[in-house]
Amino acid sequence: MNSKMTVKLILAIAGLSLILIAGGCRNRREHVQAQEGDRAENIAPSDVGTDAKSAGKASDKAPADASTGASTTAETNSIVDKGGEGVDFPEREEIRRSYTLEPGAQVRIANINGRVDVETAGIDHAEVLIVRSVRKREDLQFRRINLEHQPDYLGIRVEDDRRSIFSALGSIPDGRQRVILKLPRKVALETDGVNGHVTIGEIEGSVGIRGVNGPVNIAQATGAASFRGVNGNIDATVAKLTGDGIDLSSVNGNTNLRFIGEVNANVEARGMNGRVEADLPNVEVRKGERGYGRYDARIGTGGAPIQIRSVNGNVYLSKAEKQGATAAKAATK
Repeated sequence: MNSKMTVKLILAIAGLSLILIAGGCRNRREHVQAQEGDRAENIAPSDVGTDAKSAGKASDKAPADASTGASTTAETNSIVDKGGEGVDFPEREEIRRSYTLEPGAQVRIANINGRVDVETAGIDHAEVLIVRSVRKREDLQFRRINLEHQPDYLGIRVEDDRRSIFSALGSIPDGRQRVILKLPRKVALETDGVNGHVTIGEIEGSVGIRGVNGPVNIAQATGAASFRGVNGNIDATVAKLTGDGIDLSSVNGNTNLRFIGEVNANVEARGMNGRVEADLPNVEVRKGERGYGRYDARIGTGGAPIQIRSVNGNVYLSKAEKQGATAAKAATK
């Protein structure tokens, strides 16, 4: 057998092996998804209405939540979509669900190409409205929404259509998603991968923001807050700063942090292209540690860490009651 025939045979065997591996992985994934079907819901275009008028019809056939037996129909969903001109592509559809959540439940939102708006209230359930839009109706088969629910967890994410080496070679049509939530205040909220504005109401729990391309506004986080990989300005209020403190890492924009109550913290900044301004009582800056891109200070008696790493922008620390003055001051800089 000559060398050319040998090379062709090797390539053919390699290609067949890849196909078999991909098929095996797909079968295993489908088996796992079937086992987890009691808590996950993969939303296909046929499960939802095309607009607000048809959303009610879609909710009539929405399945019950297998974890709690609670209805997921839209009758318990009070969210009003304010929309806006130019926000969505021409073809759109809505997904409405309602889920019971325990106090302190974790809510995670991931892989959203659009804005995320979270309202909070004194309720014991989550109300979900997701608006998907595409240029052509048939493109709704891509980027399906995966909803996962347990009493202590709610996950919302867009499925990755590039699951194999073969699908990665093709093009995926443009699609947008908007996520609008109404949540209990006592939750821990996390976002991971949002291409749009993130707005969050008052959370009586921690907030973790990662991979956001857009501004972030948080009315209130309690205990701890983390911001990593944010390309936009951050504006947040923090109450009852705890041992986990605040983490600012790889942020491209200005950050305004306002604190409710007494603040005792240690501030440490490294690799910063900007400055830190602490308009708080009892701030002691460690001058011996200062240098380009560095800042070290103790606020009050010290305690919870405020860590700043690789930030391209200014960081303002102030009391919450000075919100208006701080915003005006930041706007002039």
